[in-house]
Amino acid sequence: MANFFIKQIYLTGNNVETSSIQLDKGLNIIYGPSNTGKSYIAECINFLFGSKTKEFRIGNDTGYNCVSMEISTKGGSIILDRKFDDSKIIVNSSNPDIPSGNYSTGKTKLNISNLWLQLMGIENPPQILKNESFERQALTVRSFLHTFLIEEDNVFQKESILFKKSVFSKTAILSILLYFITGNAFEDFDPREEKKVKEAKKNAVIKYINNHLTALATRKNELFNPSLSVYETREKIDAILNAISHTEEKLSIAIKRSKDLSNEIYNLNDQLAESNMLHNRYKVLRGQYNADISRLTFIVEGEVHKNEVQKVSRCPFCDGSLAKEEEESCIEAAGAELQKIVSQLKDLEEAEHDIINEIDSQYTKRSRLENERSEIEAVINSELKPKIAELQHSLNEYRRSIENQNETNVLERFEKEMLYDLRQFEDEEENEIKYKPKDHFDLQIMHQIDEILTNILEESNFDNFSSAYFSKDSFDVVVNGQDKFTFGKGYRAFLNTVVALTFMEYLAQHGVFSAGLLVIDSPILSLKEKGSEQASHSMKKSLFKYLLENQNNGQVIIIENEIPQLDYSNANLIHFTKDVNNGRYGLLNGVTE
Repeated sequence: MANFFIKQIYLTGNNVETSSIQLDKGLNIIYGPSNTGKSYIAECINFLFGSKTKEFRIGNDTGYNCVSMEISTKGGSIILDRKFDDSKIIVNSSNPDIPSGNYSTGKTKLNISNLWLQLMGIENPPQILKNESFERQALTVRSFLHTFLIEEDNVFQKESILFKKSVFSKTAILSILLYFITGNAFEDFDPREEKKVKEAKKNAVIKYINNHLTALATRKNELFNPSLSVYETREKIDAILNAISHTEEKLSIAIKRSKDLSNEIYNLNDQLAESNMLHNRYKVLRGQYNADISRLTFIVEGEVHKNEVQKVSRCPFCDGSLAKEEEESCIEAAGAELQKIVSQLKDLEEAEHDIINEIDSQYTKRSRLENERSEIEAVINSELKPKIAELQHSLNEYRRSIENQNETNVLERFEKEMLYDLRQFEDEEENEIKYKPKDHFDLQIMHQIDEILTNILEESNFDNFSSAYFSKDSFDVVVNGQDKFTFGKGYRAFLNTVVALTFMEYLAQHGVFSAGLLVIDSPILSLKEKGSEQASHSMKKSLFKYLLENQNNGQVIIIENEIPQLDYSNANLIHFTKDVNNGRYGLLNGVTE
């Protein structure tokens, strides 16, 4: 990261008051009406970066004839002085690493380009690749100055702000950017070695294809060749599916019948249990009736034979006379009860006979139902299920045949494609190796750039913002799927500013080197265009808020006509009023429109 910032710019001349502006290392905003000399500040910076004298617009007729700059570095201050009509820049340095002397804008030992590059951390400027033929040119600060000093005429350009129509090619600019990111100028790159690598890659690809062709042939041999065509196989599959459907329907009916029989047997078992219980009760009751008959018979027989027993008339203890008891006969009552019980026993025997017949009938019916169920289950287990399994097996075989045929067709297509690719590689001409710098912007670099770019657009509250990325093809921003060049001038100026800020932040955080300086003339001046919608005020305000909150990536100098109302207490504001009675009129003291 650069370790310097522009502390002061001032212009002097004969019989004129020195005109100067003081700058800080963070955010500096010079604003005011047109024709107050704001853009001269960018020109002064450009002039002291080595622009040609004929390109400098401040004339001697203003009374001023010299522009100077004070640069603050860790090692001390550096003063640059350059006359309007002189290509030489006088350097007075208190920094021991930067010698004082007369610096040229050309190819001499002491040239201003090397001074600026040294301040950016580049001690020995390399030769960078300038075209696809690996030709080189010296790295100079002028070759990439436009990426961090963006003038008013270029701020809304359609092409990427990183490119500029000049003697420096896009390839050279991308090589410089790569050098700032990685510190690699590809000085050890040898096209001849690259050719050997390419030849090795070609042979490796041919070997890879041949290995795959062998693997495809092996796999094709593993697949059996069916005797039926695909059409015939599909007909077989349809027939099997119909057979399976028919058999499954029969199986479903059989299972339902088996289930119904099981339910009938279950209910019949309940009935049998009840019948057996009733039969047992009849047995108990019959036993009770027989016992009652025996008891009554005993009573009757006792009554019949009681007169045969000698009666006792005297007490065995006292030999006294016993009173004679009158006895009643129970033969009639016992006989009547006996007749009743015999009648009930007869009814019971008839009922018992009926229940025995019912039980026999139920056992017979259960046996028949169980036999029928056994026959159905035998059909299910030995006929229907095996048939379905057999049909399913045949179906799987035919389906496997279809799959094998399909796989064989795919393998044959792969073979044809690989043979075609192999022929292309074998017939490939030995093209000249070309240098393509975009190939060296890897996924990590692009991802980090995308993250910073998206964050700035979100923080800047870009109208209707949804997504953004940095296109490697155009090397420019794409917002919501739209290329930058499709937007109007005002939005292009805004987006170009965002891209410039993105690369300033990326190089400060991830790069090996960084310019550490960004000058933008009129980033929001053209946001409102005739015949187009006006960009939201929040867009402008949010951009300046972002600038105020992100001042750690280097010195930023913004030149603008009007600025949004914000708290600028942590920024350096320089206001030109274009009013001789109010504040500072413009850059050059004593010069008015």
